[in-house]
Amino acid sequence: MPPVDPNADLLPHEIAGPVWYLPYPLPVMIAAAAISVLLLGAGIWAFVAWRRRANRRPPTAREQALSELARARAAAQSTPPYDFSIMVCDVLRTFLGREHRLPATTQTSYEFLQTARVSGVFNDDRFGRLTRFLDKADAIKFARAEATSDDNAELTDLAENLVRGREADAVAA
Repeated sequence: MPPVDPNADLLPHEIAGPVWYLPYPLPVMIAAAAISVLLLGAGIWAFVAWRRRANRRPPTAREQALSELARARAAAQSTPPYDFSIMVCDVLRTFLGREHRLPATTQTSYEFLQTARVSGVFNDDRFGRLTRFLDKADAIKFARAEATSDDNAELTDLAENLVRGREADAVAA
């Protein structure tokens, strides 16, 4: 048996470098992990946003009209009465058309009052307020009657009262 060289394990041609056990370089793996976390976060955010949107109900005709009237009330002092009466009248007529299926947007005020009288939607008090609203709005829009910001406020009050409908009648009682 030949003599064993004690330095035989240390020969340069037999020394190997460190063994790489990861499938990809470390910076690539860190970047992939960061992108994965970002994509997972975006996916969770998109799912939550989709669920919130799916659970949100559209506003009712009454809620939409009241919010538009609140915006109109905020602009009552700065808007000319002619423009204001058109804006508030459009809100009320659209509401009455959507909520009560009345042809408010396609009829003249006179025709609409005739339809409203026989519709059963309005009691005598509400019908009187509707008549007052339409007369005042028509006087401002068509006869160009002199009007002030107080008239704007009155139109808004009448419109809000008509939109609230039975709620306003219950509070007044």
